[in-house]
Amino acid sequence: MNSAVQTARIVTVARRIALGFASAALLLAASAAAVLAYPQPLFSYHVERGRLALYSDLPFDAHKAEALLDEVDRRISRSALDRGDGVHRIFVANAAWRARLTFLWTYGAGGVNFSPLTRNVFIRRSDVDANRVISSLGPVPPPRTLAYFAAHEIGHSLIAEHIGAVANWQLPVWVREGLADYIAFGGDVDIPALMRQFRAGERDLDPKRSGLYARYRLLVAHFLHSEGWTIDRLLTSGMPQSEAEMRLLAFQGN
Repeated sequence: MNSAVQTARIVTVARRIALGFASAALLLAASAAAVLAYPQPLFSYHVERGRLALYSDLPFDAHKAEALLDEVDRRISRSALDRGDGVHRIFVANAAWRARLTFLWTYGAGGVNFSPLTRNVFIRRSDVDANRVISSLGPVPPPRTLAYFAAHEIGHSLIAEHIGAVANWQLPVWVREGLADYIAFGGDVDIPALMRQFRAGERDLDPKRSGLYARYRLLVAHFLHSEGWTIDRLLTSGMPQSEAEMRLLAFQGN
């Protein structure tokens, strides 16, 4: 066998192997997308309330779940981004394997959103009856309730649907997470209190140390309330966080 023929055969085998890996990867991606788009068979318990639905792999009190969904609806309905159409489904993954399957690379987060693939949002282990998300340290204290986490993730859906997937991915983190957090709090932000924490360098106002979005929520609230920006102006500004913080400090007199 001459070297040219041998080389051709090696190339053919390599191509077949590469094609096999590519096919397997595509099949895996398609399977993951199908699970995220239609995870209902994995969650045995659910309740619906208007345009919202709650699913869990553990039983819960239906009346308490309906009250929770009412609270989520109140929060998101206060946003100008809420069109009031379509259904939002909230899936609480208590079993570790379900969380790994539905959270993918974000496993360990409090919640996750896969817009524009689906409007479904996924929340980590929670006590639905107590309206609490459960972290590795125990129940997450208020005001970050289960209703808050659900509204935050649905907020991401509202943002993405308003500006499109590409524009959503290009948003500065402080805008994307800050606006979702603003929606999750129903637009209620105590700017003076957060400013005191900001100036004092408190941990809760440092996302890297706390994992919280209070600093971003403060910036969003400042532009919407103090400077009178519209949400569309905020979403199209592209302003770097450093500039946003300088404007905040200048407006608040440092």
